Amino acid sequence: MANSSSSNLEDARQALDSIIKKSRIHFYKPIQIAEILFEHRVKGKIDLNNLEDYRNNSKKWRDGITQKFLGRICTSSAKFQDNLFETNAMPPKLLSILGDFNRQGNGIVEAHIYKSFSDKYLQLNRGLNYCLNS
Repeated sequence: MANSSSSNLEDARQALDSIIKKSRIHFYKPIQIAEILFEHRVKGKIDLNNLEDYRNNSKKWRDGITQKFLGRICTSSAKFQDNLFETNAMPPKLLSILGDFNRQGNGIVEAHIYKSFSDKYLQLNRGLNYCLNS
């Protein structure tokens, strides 16, 4: 039987993978998670169990990245953006578990998120090329 720590990590991983799977083309929510984890790992000034430490700033971090990658930022309502942190998505408790694992793995969770982003765009690019060349 798995110990409590590994089952909590598995819950956090499943929550992240669910968000990635449900993510729309722009990947705003997964990128927001990646940027929170980056800030936590590199700067260490946020407590991932305290949503108010990062809720508003994480939108700015995410928008900085999506502006560079996609040439656009999220324009969804604040309520829709904040539902990322609800219990059925990525609540602070699970984000904190991912944060610890991400630190131990030198950014492994961030890498997983951005690899998923890259994979999605490669798939779309292949589909577009197929359509253009058919």
